[in-house]
Amino acid sequence: MKLLKDSAIYLFGELFAKALPFLLLPYLTRKLGVAGFGELSYYQTILSLLALFFGFSQDGALTRYYYFYGKRNLANLMLTGYSYIALLACFGLIFAWAQNSLVLAAVVCAAATQSILATQLAWRQCQKRALAYTAIQTASGVFGSLLTILLLETTTNQPIAMRFAALVLANALVSMIAYRLVQKEKKTRLTWRRFMLSGSYIMAFGAPLLLHHASNFAKGQLDRVLIYQYYSAEQLGIYAAALQVAGILSMLLMSVNKATVPYYYQALKSGSLNASKVRRHAIIAALISPIFAAIAYFLPESLFTWFLGKNYIGTHYYICLFLIGYGLTIPYFLLVNYLFFYGQNKLIGLISLSSTGIYLLVLLMVSSIGLAWIPFAMIAGNLAILPILYYFVREPKNVQAA
Repeated sequence: MKLLKDSAIYLFGELFAKALPFLLLPYLTRKLGVAGFGELSYYQTILSLLALFFGFSQDGALTRYYYFYGKRNLANLMLTGYSYIALLACFGLIFAWAQNSLVLAAVVCAAATQSILATQLAWRQCQKRALAYTAIQTASGVFGSLLTILLLETTTNQPIAMRFAALVLANALVSMIAYRLVQKEKKTRLTWRRFMLSGSYIMAFGAPLLLHHASNFAKGQLDRVLIYQYYSAEQLGIYAAALQVAGILSMLLMSVNKATVPYYYQALKSGSLNASKVRRHAIIAALISPIFAAIAYFLPESLFTWFLGKNYIGTHYYICLFLIGYGLTIPYFLLVNYLFFYGQNKLIGLISLSSTGIYLLVLLMVSSIGLAWIPFAMIAGNLAILPILYYFVREPKNVQAA
């Protein structure tokens, strides 16, 4: 019963926090225009890339550390990670200053505060503090949305930079309050030895996964970089708007995954879930994954232009294709979380690399044909990784926990 209750709380928090940016979508598409929204999408891609290096899988490192070693050194591990984020952020701001780019500086700060917030969420989640987790998620989403509207309505210059500035302010405020609560609960006694040990753990955990997350970044973001370079900003705006609408499914699936991972791990630890069950569930999930695209196919395009704006004609086609790609993440999560539990990070990285290679190959092949073919690269990459993951999901005697 507690599992269902906590999962519902986690899911509500994730969905509510991530639904707010989605609800901002009609406002942003109209406020920025098609070209402006395309440029915003490009800088969001840069934010995702920076967050990959700033975060360095610290949220995952905290979660796994808690389950394998307990919470004794958890606060030191978190503070060590913040030092790493601050160092990289300083380098990023120096580069933005050299480029005389306010929007790039805002993106750097947004990536840093997003990574810090992620570790605060991981701190609560690994200890199954569902209400605290949801409060942080909700506060960040509400403040980010309100500040976005406030800044865009009260300023006239650099609207894209103002959007990222709103995210910085919201994430920083919520993170500072959340960290203060952690300090009251657990005093940090960070010595140089603990700092080095914690840093070594973060590097050892995150380095193999960097390849995995870089592969996911390439599959999820590289298409927009290519479109920004070779197509018009207006075309990117339509493509990106469709991706955001289809991203509702991705948001939902990631929220469900994040909310249930602790219980997935607990089931593996207790033996109520095993490799054969995971493989069976993954097959069923793969078979039902196209249903979301089928539903969208029968919806009229006028519904999407009403939501996004009259200038966003053509989004219906892209939305259907993106939903096929996102639907394939259901069996992916089921399979990859099994390997994560047993510490097979290097293996996951290599598998992700092979999937990314297929994605890049298809992307390069279809990009010269036309923009309409580019979504097929995502579908190919997401589909290719499934049989490989399926093969490596074995019983514990063949998969040793690290």
